[in-house]
Amino acid sequence: MEETRILVLHLLSALPGEASFQDLPWQEARPILGSLFWTFPANIIQQGKQQNGPSLVRPLPQPEPLTRLDPGNYFFLQWRNGSYASIEDGLEDFLRQLWWEGKACSGPLILRVLNEEGHRTFQALRALA
Repeated sequence: MEETRILVLHLLSALPGEASFQDLPWQEARPILGSLFWTFPANIIQQGKQQNGPSLVRPLPQPEPLTRLDPGNYFFLQWRNGSYASIEDGLEDFLRQLWWEGKACSGPLILRVLNEEGHRTFQALRALA
């Protein structure tokens, strides 16, 4: 696996999301044209910080859908389907890397699902504090 690399997104205008009308669990939902956004309350999904950083509660609670990502500055990690054993593993890697690097964040953990070059792609985001 590649080294986890946290990037910064400077979003100047809102990024619209599409509603998921599919009868699928959130883990399997796919956007039709743009992006799907899901939010998880960061204080509820993280278990105690261990020696290697925070871990996620499993299974994750049902996320809340977002209709758009508001302008702002975000830390993010992007990966393609199959890069991790599960979406939860990718989200946990993101949270641990933020912890290891001492990045100050605020707000919920946001998961963006999109199709990029024909591949289902994920982005984990947290707003900079």
